[in-house]
Amino acid sequence: MANLIKMTENIMYWQSVLVCWGDKYSNAQVNKLVDQIIKNDSNCIKCVLFTDTIRDGINPVVEQKIIPEFYLTAELTAVGCHAKLCMFEKGILDVSLPAIYIDLDTLVFGPLGQLLNELKSDKHLMMIPGRGNFRALRRLFAKNFGGRKFGRANSSAVVFHPVYWHSVSDSFRSKIKKGVKLEGEYMVADDRYLAWFAQQKLQVIPTSYIVKFGTEFVLPTAWMSRLKGRLPWVEKRRSRLLAITFPGNNFEPEKLAKLRDSMSLADHRKRPLIWDDGTIGVSKKKIQSYFEVS
Repeated sequence: MANLIKMTENIMYWQSVLVCWGDKYSNAQVNKLVDQIIKNDSNCIKCVLFTDTIRDGINPVVEQKIIPEFYLTAELTAVGCHAKLCMFEKGILDVSLPAIYIDLDTLVFGPLGQLLNELKSDKHLMMIPGRGNFRALRRLFAKNFGGRKFGRANSSAVVFHPVYWHSVSDSFRSKIKKGVKLEGEYMVADDRYLAWFAQQKLQVIPTSYIVKFGTEFVLPTAWMSRLKGRLPWVEKRRSRLLAITFPGNNFEPEKLAKLRDSMSLADHRKRPLIWDDGTIGVSKKKIQSYFEVS
């Protein structure tokens, strides 16, 4: 393990991984995220951006790598985001460093390297909780029923040691070559496939580190969100968050930062977001400060 992870006085160095294709995200957005990652954790000694084209204007500290052609088909870059699985290709990441992947629609407020301390072993992989989580019963179902039932997860953040996870891409490539369709329980999206494949070595990222904005702050009714925001242990946990991710198109963080106090929005399920200190807590100021011009 000493050769796999570079450590000095219990400091673990790591690499940041980002994936970008198309024109949804600007160079400025990528650079802002990279700046926040490095600013908050000096132990991040490498930043890798997988992209469909080399992008002029990206911070030179970022190592840009072209996404393998296999993953750049219209089918794999569509809504299922299967192209993100390119990060597991053999030889594409430095195997001497653990990796932390985050989506580009994530705001970083603290040292992401702390996530590495939560891995049970080098051979485990962590993702954001999803429906079903990873209860023992789910693992048992996955093991004994050919993966027809398994704990799901969200791939907005993934923590892993690249040297042990090349088989994710190998197996996915094999299924595509055999004509397996991108549908059903585990092939429909990148996070479903990854959770299914890694089920027996899968962990969830604790909500004391990273949360999905909608899941954390937007409950079925406004009073529930307000009540949750006022619970002392919730306030304490939120004050220590390392990052908040904003998957989907319901709430864009830059637009949220411009909202006036007590304004409300709704997601696609008509769940209300109340933009006030009582509901959002300290995270409200952090989101606003993220977009302030220094």
